[in-house]
Amino acid sequence: MIRSEYICIGKIKRILATTAAIFMMAGAFDFMSIPAFATESGTVTAPVETATEEDTEETVFKYVQNNVVKGTGRVVKTNLEGNYYASGVAGIAMTDQEWSLQKDAGMAMVEYFFITTWDITQDTSPLAVKTFRIVADSEQAELGPVVQININKTFNGSMTSLEGNEAKFTTVVGLPDDFKGADYRYAVILVRSGGYFDILPDLDEDEKTVTFKAKAGNGAYALIRYSDTND
Repeated sequence: MIRSEYICIGKIKRILATTAAIFMMAGAFDFMSIPAFATESGTVTAPVETATEEDTEETVFKYVQNNVVKGTGRVVKTNLEGNYYASGVAGIAMTDQEWSLQKDAGMAMVEYFFITTWDITQDTSPLAVKTFRIVADSEQAELGPVVQININKTFNGSMTSLEGNEAKFTTVVGLPDDFKGADYRYAVILVRSGGYFDILPDLDEDEKTVTFKAKAGNGAYALIRYSDTND
């Protein structure tokens, strides 16, 4: 069903362009923002209401780095620093060597990549999930987990967007147990600001993982699966 690395369907793209404009107004595709919990330490402190109006207590929320992927007979660890907080998948790992990516992105050796990931769900972003369902349906595929992946660069403590940069990053994502299956083929939908989207093919044959080329900058990525019975 997938014949090239990037497949865009004109009719669905027009639907997405219209839908995404509405979503942008609703704040569903705020690709540049990072959630409050995405701190470098991985820990934030938030007030919690108690029985009295005057008193509050502080509860510490800890977010575990989900940057290791367990495949079939292999363990893949990310090579790039970041806040890998997307928990709806069984790990996300960027596997290219940083020096090679720096060259591809036209960066200096003193500039480094910083990755930020988090989950996009029906509860938190229903309009964004609806966009992915439109594309998945057009592919006659089943929609799986959706995650935001922001790929930026840092220099001297400052972070800069890589939006528009042409560098691509080999990315391995672990399939959650309820989305695995030997009778399925997998791909990834990439949606970026403005409603533009691509279908990225799975580059590995591991039944536990999906490998694809993520793009520099900010984007939302969704796993999809095709049933072999649809061929």
